[in-house]
Amino acid sequence: MSWRTVVISHRAKLDYKLDYMVVRGEDTNKVHLSEMFMLLIASTEVSLTAALLSELSKRKIKVIFCDEKRNPISELVSYYGSHDTSLKVREQIRWSEGSKGNVWTEIVTEKIRQQKTEEIIRSSENI
Repeated sequence: MSWRTVVISHRAKLDYKLDYMVVRGEDTNKVHLSEMFMLLIASTEVSLTAALLSELSKRKIKVIFCDEKRNPISELVSYYGSHDTSLKVREQIRWSEGSKGNVWTEIVTEKIRQQKTEEIIRSSENI
């Protein structure tokens, strides 16, 4: 059962060993991956191994990365969420340039729409 959110906020090296995430910093700690729901990397002084990232993805453990101001900037998203994900990715790679452009335009348009909605909500909260 996954229930634990692990936050790494100081310099550390994270690696994978025998179903555990090993955190090497001032002290060495281990967290069993079956207990983890999410990993939040809140420091830019953290290094991770590819083996750990791969295992976190396999187990669908969300990983969020923060910038130097500790603001979330990206997350690790696994490709394999369903049985035919590989097929979907291959099909998208074969899309025509026009189709790719149309999809990109829709994505950017929706992001702008969402930002506008957020600005409206913020301005109404300040009233």
